[in-house]
Amino acid sequence: MENSVFLERASCAKIKPYGEFAMREKINKLARGIIEEGIPSLHFSVEKIMAVIPYRESRTFEIFLQSVNGVAMRGLVYAKGPYLTLHKSAFGGVRTKVSFTIDTKNLGDEEEIKGELCFVYNGGEKRIPYSFVVEKQPSAKQIHEIKDFSHLQQMAEEDRKGCSRIFDYSDFLEAPIFQDITALRLYELLKPCGDRTLALEEFLTYFSHRPKNAKKREVLPYQRREEREEVLHFPEDASLEEKITECIHRGDWSLSAFALYKKGVEENVKITKLYENLLYAMPMGYAEELPKGVYLYFSYEYRLEEGIKLPLYYNILKNFQEGSEIFSHFARPMQDYAISCLLQGEINEELALLYSKLILPEMIDERMAEFLPKILNSYLVELEDQNIERLVLTHPALRRECSFPVKGGFCTVPMPLPNMILLFQDALGNRYSRVPHRKTRLMEEAELEKKCQSLSEDKGIFLIRKTLSLVEKGISDSKDLELMEKAFSYEDFTLYFRMKILHLILSYHKKAEGVEFPKENLEFLHALPFAALKKEEKEDVLSALIYRGDYDKALEYLIAYPYLSLDKRALEAFLEGALSEGQGEKVYGEEEREMLLYLSEKAFLSKLEKDSILHFLLEEYNGTTEEMLQMMRVADQRKQQKAKIPSSSFLNMGERLLAQSLFTEKRKESEEIFALYTRYGGADPLLLRAFFTAYSASVFLGQKPEKEWIMQQIFEEVRGESHKERVPVLYLLALSLSFSKRAELKEEELEELSAFLPILLEKSLIFSYTKELGKFVSLPNEILEKSVLEYHGREEEKPFLSIRNQGEEEFHREELQECYHGIYTASFLLFPGESMEYRFTVGKEDTLLYQSTLKKEESEKAYIGEDAYAKLCRMCELMTEKKAEPLLEMMEEYGKKEIALSKLLEE
Repeated sequence: MENSVFLERASCAKIKPYGEFAMREKINKLARGIIEEGIPSLHFSVEKIMAVIPYRESRTFEIFLQSVNGVAMRGLVYAKGPYLTLHKSAFGGVRTKVSFTIDTKNLGDEEEIKGELCFVYNGGEKRIPYSFVVEKQPSAKQIHEIKDFSHLQQMAEEDRKGCSRIFDYSDFLEAPIFQDITALRLYELLKPCGDRTLALEEFLTYFSHRPKNAKKREVLPYQRREEREEVLHFPEDASLEEKITECIHRGDWSLSAFALYKKGVEENVKITKLYENLLYAMPMGYAEELPKGVYLYFSYEYRLEEGIKLPLYYNILKNFQEGSEIFSHFARPMQDYAISCLLQGEINEELALLYSKLILPEMIDERMAEFLPKILNSYLVELEDQNIERLVLTHPALRRECSFPVKGGFCTVPMPLPNMILLFQDALGNRYSRVPHRKTRLMEEAELEKKCQSLSEDKGIFLIRKTLSLVEKGISDSKDLELMEKAFSYEDFTLYFRMKILHLILSYHKKAEGVEFPKENLEFLHALPFAALKKEEKEDVLSALIYRGDYDKALEYLIAYPYLSLDKRALEAFLEGALSEGQGEKVYGEEEREMLLYLSEKAFLSKLEKDSILHFLLEEYNGTTEEMLQMMRVADQRKQQKAKIPSSSFLNMGERLLAQSLFTEKRKESEEIFALYTRYGGADPLLLRAFFTAYSASVFLGQKPEKEWIMQQIFEEVRGESHKERVPVLYLLALSLSFSKRAELKEEELEELSAFLPILLEKSLIFSYTKELGKFVSLPNEILEKSVLEYHGREEEKPFLSIRNQGEEEFHREELQECYHGIYTASFLLFPGESMEYRFTVGKEDTLLYQSTLKKEESEKAYIGEDAYAKLCRMCELMTEKKAEPLLEMMEEYGKKEIALSKLLEE
């Protein structure tokens, strides 16, 4: 037994000395036929534990245990679950406590933790259920009820201030409406605004749910440059040349000044910088042909001022066809200028014309392909409100926001993606989602865009577009998977969008279960920032690793984050793979085996009764007797159905479980466990003898119904020992009691009874049933003549016996002898037909325990022989039968013998 398997196996609860040594000690005692004098009667301070725990906090709880009868307790406590941590798993003594901590840091509002604490001790098992609920945050209920924008609109209309406060809560993002990444990104764009109420109203306005009580914004319309009347003041006698000179001196580039400059050019006025100022003052998008002298003048300029290039080139392109003299002269500098602006990412209405006319598909290289798609998808936004100073542009999937200044009511913005978010910002930093405006696309150049895509298909805008498309339709093959893995690492995507990409990637791994996938291609999953992921995301990564066969990494994560759970399919796949590896060359450490045990038990409770899981549980699991027995039952059924579960596994758990059931006094369960254990060849001598002792005690001391097949094994154990005095007395007592109830015995049983009965008689172990053995073997007359009273109680509480014979008025006490472990006996000599009242009491107050009458039946032929008692019994019989003559003769004869005996004694 010192090397017995059940003492060597590691337990989920990490058996400490109290548990292991106490079990070992009790089994050794039972094997020697020694039963403990007392079993602790435990009182637990609670029968169940229920509590509400603050959000993301931990709480410690204590359970106090006390032995009511003063018998020392020794045992273990089991707790299964990632949120509960036992401070110690073993307990002992007369009074003690078990404490544990519940940690809710990985739980959400109103999540519930349910489970049981299982106490296994020397005298029984106790289950204490627990239920803990995470306290809801003050705002959580309102936030979780915001399932659509109409509900938020209603809240804003009913309580604008209260709704604004909720809008500002840090956990507002947990509202169901933020499952939409557009809402999420818009919230991030609006929240920095100083006016929270305005931010809330604009948030709802974007989704067409503007509150009825929203503030009305005043619009200050633009006065367009062409609509303003500009009056230039000059002396009445000033000439055209003087007026132009004055305007140039003042740096006047107004429409009125432009008209003067143009007239001066047409009249060939010779003034320095006249042509340059003409172009500076020329309105944007001016398409009328200028005087030819202007074009000729600038054709001779070696270097044009930067500010006049664009209006000049634009005007040329508007008025001269390709191949004309003016066009040909400016073609090369115009193209160079267009490329330079393109590479700088510049775009407006005039540049759009330059790009469309001067940039050809064959000119585009990879560098240009990076900028051109945005330019090709640029729009001119015209505003009516001069309070708007900037336009803010982004996409729900993109992390960065771009801000563009509004000049003169116009702003050019690139919008190369669908569903982009456009906000309007004033001088105070407030942002608006709906402002009247007109939007005009500046370019439509499909060939240029196609060329850019061929050069930069998996970069920039085209990567974003393809990613958005795959997010909508899903990943269909390994090529899509590769692209999405690349997109996940794209820094411009928001964290929320990247998580959406990750979800698709992991879903593909789940869907493609069983498809060959080289482990070296799992680098993406390994490189994920696992610690930064949310619980649901971590669980998806785990499932992906499992379906791709990377059980080691999955197990590593499960140990580091034990609160993660797997669905039934993933759990089955993981255990099948991990346990098959563990049965091969791979050796798991203690932490790994404990996690596999936890998951295997979880799988078993989910009805995943796979051979590998059952095999592992039989080898490793320790829990309550009921749990372990159920595992053995299921495994036995599977074994009968030809399951591949080694018989050695049944022996392994059978030894541990049988020892535990004996330790915890689970007598009924121990019989079934013993049957399973022996069926698979269990034969540990120490454990078998311990069970025989416990079973004999239940039959003899507990007066439990016996099972013939077990009694037969006890008989064989006794029969196999030639020195009967070495056999535990309990075996002999149980067998003698069993024999006394039979009508006949086999020859070998008679032989054994004759061999061990003298040992019992020598030890004065005589009970009420002992005389029944007289029908099989001869017994002393002293046993046959007397009637035995028995009381089965407790050793620590001796009862009192009081009797009252026929004709007596009062009860008087008689001495009781403790014959064996709480069995108290007293012998009385009664004649056939004679009766005696008796009662058992306890304590100083003589509390009545039991009361009855003892009567010697006339049918009892216990008066065979010639001794005085036998003759007196026969005389009583003759008296009852009213046979006077034989009675008189026997009385005379008895009298003569008594007189003769008296004389002899006197001499």
